Amino acid sequence: MIVVCVTNCPPKLRGDLSKWLLEINTGVYVGTVSARVREALWKRICENIVNGQATMVFHAKNEQHMDFYVHNTTWKPVDFDGIRLMLHPETANTAAPPLEPGFSNAAKRQMGRRRRANTAISSYVLLDIETSGLDAKNDVIIEIGAIAVQDATISCEKNWLIQTSMPIPPQITELTGIDNTMLHTQGVALPTALAELFGMLESQTVMFYNASFDLQFLEQGAKSCAMPFPKIQVKDVLSMAKSRIRQIANYQLDTVAAHLSIPTRQSHRALDDCRLLMTVANKLNEI
Repeated sequence: MIVVCVTNCPPKLRGDLSKWLLEINTGVYVGTVSARVREALWKRICENIVNGQATMVFHAKNEQHMDFYVHNTTWKPVDFDGIRLMLHPETANTAAPPLEPGFSNAAKRQMGRRRRANTAISSYVLLDIETSGLDAKNDVIIEIGAIAVQDATISCEKNWLIQTSMPIPPQITELTGIDNTMLHTQGVALPTALAELFGMLESQTVMFYNASFDLQFLEQGAKSCAMPFPKIQVKDVLSMAKSRIRQIANYQLDTVAAHLSIPTRQSHRALDDCRLLMTVANKLNEI
């Protein structure tokens, strides 16, 4: 579940929020959406709130089981050795005694996780998909990209365009450059692509960015093709980014890459996203 509070909200933004969330009081919206929709909504809020303020609270896999974004506020999220707190404006300039690393049990557990996460994984598969929309039950996969890494060296790159009878929405074509003609002339049937992909993934560590989104489409695709889903070890680089980067506008892959001074992708295509994901993951492992 997420909670969004906004002030001086433009009517257009109120309409966008109402498509996904329930307004339970003036400027207060609640609802349950995917991480990808949540990030898109926050980007829309930041782009449209000019004179107002915005705060978003959402579930996160951390010690407190929550995280939050703020926009145009004097209250700022801060990280105190693994615990997410809000710095009040009246205390922002007040000197505080330094905290010793690992002052809490939560911090000690987080430090232990970071030490384990920093253990290099030399062999894995990077995976990304492009889809016709955000709903795994009603939209479809239109492209799959995968890069196999063995002993820290790229051993194989694969890319599949997926044939579909569903018309590609104009906004998806604008974002990815993929259109219906490309899928018809260059695409393969979904079972063909998944059979080859699943052969690459079996018993592998697989890196995603926002793993839940990709997995729900891949699992739905496997179900529609009556194919068993491979046994994999999932590693979500989005979670890694959220645990190691603070005070960032959003956690979209391009935003994280820019924050890490990594040149961003020229096109929103699956294989390009895999290459960018690899660079971002390597950079995050240095933090």
